Amino acid sequence: MSDDFRQKFKAFSERMISISKRCTNEEATKLFLVLPLINFLGYDTMNPDEVCPEHNADFSDKYKNRVDFAILKENAPVIAIECKSLGAELKDDRGQLRSYFNAAPTVKMGVITDGMVYEFYADSDEPNMMDSNAFLSFDLHDIAKGKIEDSVVDGLKSLQKSNFDPENIGAEAKRKLIFQNLVQQIEELAKEPTDAFVRLLLQGIGLSNIRSKAMADYTVLTKSAFGEFINLRILQRLDLPAKDKEPEKPLVATDAVKSDADPNKDPEIIPSEIEIEVFEYTKKRLAFLSDTDELFAALDAIEFKDYKGKFVVFYGKERAGRLFDLYECKDAKYKFDFGEGSGGEIVTNSLADIDRPLIAVFKERVGDILPNGKKRK
Repeated sequence: MSDDFRQKFKAFSERMISISKRCTNEEATKLFLVLPLINFLGYDTMNPDEVCPEHNADFSDKYKNRVDFAILKENAPVIAIECKSLGAELKDDRGQLRSYFNAAPTVKMGVITDGMVYEFYADSDEPNMMDSNAFLSFDLHDIAKGKIEDSVVDGLKSLQKSNFDPENIGAEAKRKLIFQNLVQQIEELAKEPTDAFVRLLLQGIGLSNIRSKAMADYTVLTKSAFGEFINLRILQRLDLPAKDKEPEKPLVATDAVKSDADPNKDPEIIPSEIEIEVFEYTKKRLAFLSDTDELFAALDAIEFKDYKGKFVVFYGKERAGRLFDLYECKDAKYKFDFGEGSGGEIVTNSLADIDRPLIAVFKERVGDILPNGKKRK
């Protein structure tokens, strides 16, 4: 279900970006970007008793407070949404949202957006006092590129009409803020481990009474261990073999394999960081560039084979579905060979330079063969 929501959110984001260039003022931003997201979350934007524009919550006759949209529950506002023109700075109007938050006791969540960037706030510390930090934020440009963190998916799903619970959003926001702070602390410790942290880890593996002179070496080891841990997580996400992991199936030297394989192939070769980067970019970029359901579904059949001096990325079957070869190169960071008629050789320092031949050859391969490698009839 999460994967289904993730893909729908990505498709929605792509659609919003495609029409955003026509949103030249605040009213267009509200109508064409913000209301569609409210509707995407399941709220009836055609029902003023559920989504009310220009809703007011006044301290007095003198001090008027209006919010661009209020989402109502049992005729009381529970979510306040403040909209700015596309590209406007959001921080300049957080105070306006905060004042409405204070004036409407039933409001449990505030949103400020320019139609692309969204920030979500709650009152996790004090009732009707909007937190200074957003518990959830995202940019539709990132979502459209496939950069969808699990925390964003889970957070947005909890805000759907069928799931939203005004009474518990403060506690949920508190957990997310603590989670964000923990992630930040872990990132800082990964870059610069403190002596106390290094000693704690060493104690966990049975090393205690560490001399101060040895701490510098142990700190370097700790940073390397963090790097290795992150690399392993990347390999797992890409479903690539870890360095010491045995292949699940032995390689069989059939005639078919021999015809595809390089005689210098080493079955124990582990993809380099650049090769992992290229493979990950290929799948993510094709997910963005694919404009049909068939192409998007075909992404699961993209695989690779690593040879000595050559990294092959293919769809379905290596020889018939070859997308490109990646070679080691001294003159630039990347050297690609898409084959004659499909882009040829490209030597570059920017992966963006392969986008055009990449989507072209991918469409061609998907049109010629099935994900299992068999030719289409």
